[in-house]
Amino acid sequence: MVTALNKAAIVTDTLEIDPAVAEAASEHFDFMPTGRRIIGDARYEIRQLKDPYDLIILDVFTGGTEPTHLLTVEALTQLHSLLSEHGILALNFVSFLDRGKNTALASVSRTLAQVFSHQQVFISDPGTDFNDFIFLATNHAINLDDDSIPFSNRAWLKQRLLDIDSTHGTVLTDNFSNLELLQIRKSEHYRRMIVDSIGTHHFIR
Repeated sequence: MVTALNKAAIVTDTLEIDPAVAEAASEHFDFMPTGRRIIGDARYEIRQLKDPYDLIILDVFTGGTEPTHLLTVEALTQLHSLLSEHGILALNFVSFLDRGKNTALASVSRTLAQVFSHQQVFISDPGTDFNDFIFLATNHAINLDDDSIPFSNRAWLKQRLLDIDSTHGTVLTDNFSNLELLQIRKSEHYRRMIVDSIGTHHFIR
């Protein structure tokens, strides 16, 4: 993402909890930060930030489980406070769609609605149940017909736009978050995918 944004002359700060991951990104994937490279837990580090951001990308949901403390009303409120007036929070969430009835997906949508007045949800691979879902949360409506968006991009986005029914979801807070429980099936599925892909010898000493 940093590389793609850099091509558009957008300077990007990065935040990573694991210093080994940050080191590997530079040594093995030629990652070059264009802004500040921050190492630490997001809930603590974002409280130290002051400058407003036009775009915040929250993409911490690969692997077997999510750090659920980053998807509560309190965490999203902290991120909201860092956005500029017309800023956008882009959140990537991995789950099943379950014909639009997935409770975890609905809970994320309902929690975002507690903090942001507008949101749009896009499915990465239409027609597939297990998927990446991208939430765009803002204080203003996003017009997908805006002339500043290339026509091909508009068509691509509209094909993936979802209407999420959040009424069967729960509001996730620091005091109560059952997201990890709701995502057990997703975690098991994801781990089976990894084992099927690379085998078990990487996990056994």
